[in-house]
Amino acid sequence: MSASAATTSSGDARARARFHAAAASAAVAGLFTLFVCGFLAAAHVRTRTLEFHESEELAALRAAMLKAPDAASAAHLKETIRRRDLRLREDYFAREGFTRTGGYLLLGGAAVFVIALAQAASCRRRLPMPRPDPEAAERAARSRRLARVAVASLALAIGGAGILAGVLWTGEPAGAAKPAPGEPAQAGGGAPPAAAGDFPTPEEIAKQWPRFRGPGGLGISAYTDVPDAWNGPTGEGILWKAPVPLPGENSPVVWGDRVFVTGATEKNREVYCFDAATGRMLWQKPVETPEGSAAEPPEILEDTGYAAPTAATDGRRVAAIFANGDVACFDFAGRRLWARNLGPIKNSYGYSSSLNMHLGRVLVLLDQGTPAKPASRLLAIDAATGKTAWETARPVAASWATPALVRAAERDQLVTAGNPWVIAYDPAGGAELWRAKLLDGDVAPSPTFGAGLVFAANTGTKLAAIRPGGRGDVTESAVAWSAEDGLPDIVSPLTDGKLVWLFTTDGLVTCYRVKDGSKAYEKELEVVEKGKDGKEKKVGVVVKSSPALVGDRFYVVDEKGLTHILAAGEEFKVLAILPLGEAVRASPAFLARRIYMRGEKHLYAVGKK
Repeated sequence: MSASAATTSSGDARARARFHAAAASAAVAGLFTLFVCGFLAAAHVRTRTLEFHESEELAALRAAMLKAPDAASAAHLKETIRRRDLRLREDYFAREGFTRTGGYLLLGGAAVFVIALAQAASCRRRLPMPRPDPEAAERAARSRRLARVAVASLALAIGGAGILAGVLWTGEPAGAAKPAPGEPAQAGGGAPPAAAGDFPTPEEIAKQWPRFRGPGGLGISAYTDVPDAWNGPTGEGILWKAPVPLPGENSPVVWGDRVFVTGATEKNREVYCFDAATGRMLWQKPVETPEGSAAEPPEILEDTGYAAPTAATDGRRVAAIFANGDVACFDFAGRRLWARNLGPIKNSYGYSSSLNMHLGRVLVLLDQGTPAKPASRLLAIDAATGKTAWETARPVAASWATPALVRAAERDQLVTAGNPWVIAYDPAGGAELWRAKLLDGDVAPSPTFGAGLVFAANTGTKLAAIRPGGRGDVTESAVAWSAEDGLPDIVSPLTDGKLVWLFTTDGLVTCYRVKDGSKAYEKELEVVEKGKDGKEKKVGVVVKSSPALVGDRFYVVDEKGLTHILAAGEEFKVLAILPLGEAVRASPAFLARRIYMRGEKHLYAVGKK
């Protein structure tokens, strides 16, 4: 073949390769342009349906706020509106941002399509008639392979841009918690809260005892007219005493005329509802989740049992959880709304973290695993449907503490304690607010709150007073003070905002001043007993029940059922020691003129007849 012919053949091959490459690029660009057009159209329709200023939910909340019975209820609804409006705005503007980005992508795709189409047309006009030339054919094949690589690279680049556009289109806020696997995703970091009126106001909650340690988990009674004298063995000051069918270490929760406790054995789990005035059992309901329950019962300590977590109620429903991971919700008439299994829960001593309820959701802490391999999580379950609203992984080992639900730094905070972190979350969406690396070991005492400070403690570490207004890791910046004496191993701290008290299981009481962390006193709880020789002597006590503040005094119940009433001051002063006549490891519930106490086998109402 002559040099001229070879050159012509080579040029023809390159022209065909350019034509194929340009045609393929035009096809890919055209498909991408159609893809972006479809996304933009869908985003336009969806954005129109999600206009934050036209939200039916916000309209309903505003209407409820206008009809609120008092200023406090109106303020609560106003805060709910503000949070929901913020999420809708974030979602709306994220979609608006997608529209702008999509416009640029659409323009780029159309430009590539037009240029590639023009190039293909230009090449096609210059294409000669094919003539047989084996060498040219081979060169053309190499050129086509290079063209395919170029087109594939272009397609990958355009596909990546499309994926980026899709991510932008979802508009999910940063830091939002993800739903659990198998549960429907919700825009805005979790399903919207229940409709206005489907959950109580803070003022309603403050008048009840709806969870472990009462409102917020702080162990503070809203009432000061609670009983301060009784004798269980003689019946003095005992309104009623009712047997509880199955054993449980959980504490009573009270709402209005209902008292709830739970009980369980290796095979059976039950929720009980008693009449608060008479002690009559109103209903007794089994909890069964045959499709999800673990085949084998969990390993537990006898002291923990199968029903250690305390139930929670919002005045509409009551939710309960058990050691095998079964969780269920009932209405006040005893109708089961839903039940599901969250287990198995890998916890060496047995599961004991109690439930919270917030804005129509059940908040569940499932701390498990080891410091090297944590497997902990926090989730919110819609109280009406049983569906997961949000779920957040936790970087902590197994714990036995219960979160405190408080209003701090002008926002709701769910404060948790585990090894090694004290972490606060937004209870509405599960986003982490702040964390402090302060704990170690087996964390059982629950955190508390007072005077603008979070108090967390555990044996072998420190009592830390934490300012809860920060963001991110606040270990070095937010600790107001710390102390190392009298650290608790089970019992939760108590504070009145001026003093904070710690309690060990062997009855040591340590009091610190909140303003600077200085120690006010350290004393042991003791009782007088007669020995075999008939002589009286002072002996120590075992405490596993958490204390509660009632006005200017606080109540601590020891394991033998003796309630120690102490003055809430800088001086250690025992005001009374009152017997129930039955072993007690649960924490009492305090209402107006009543104390509800769970013994080893019975539920008691203490008060004047």
